[in-house]
Amino acid sequence: MKRATMILALMGAVAPHAPALAQTKQSDMQGAALLASCRAAEQRCGAYLQGVLDMMIVARKAECGAPRDDRAALRAAYLRWAERDSYFQSVHMVAGAEQALSSAWPCPGHAAERPTADRAPAH
Repeated sequence: MKRATMILALMGAVAPHAPALAQTKQSDMQGAALLASCRAAEQRCGAYLQGVLDMMIVARKAECGAPRDDRAALRAAYLRWAERDSYFQSVHMVAGAEQALSSAWPCPGHAAERPTADRAPAH
């Protein structure tokens, strides 16, 4: 199973951490909605990013130095990344969150890869 597919499949387990995000319309699940939530410093932003990090840890069996319990640091890393890369604003928010956290705290041998047009993440 591809990493992105596995993370999307596991995101169901994140719903208890971010019920407001998990129960919204599909358009509200795009990267632009997460970016707006993080810019507004909403608690659900940090909770969502922490849930994505949990899924990354499960998928990789490592946390690669990410501050698991520091939602403010996760939010700051996401905002730095999202301000530079608008590509993920129109796709499911998990894709950008995973990319941002992978870029901020790359695991040895798991270099963050930006999807290309023929490897774009599924919505």
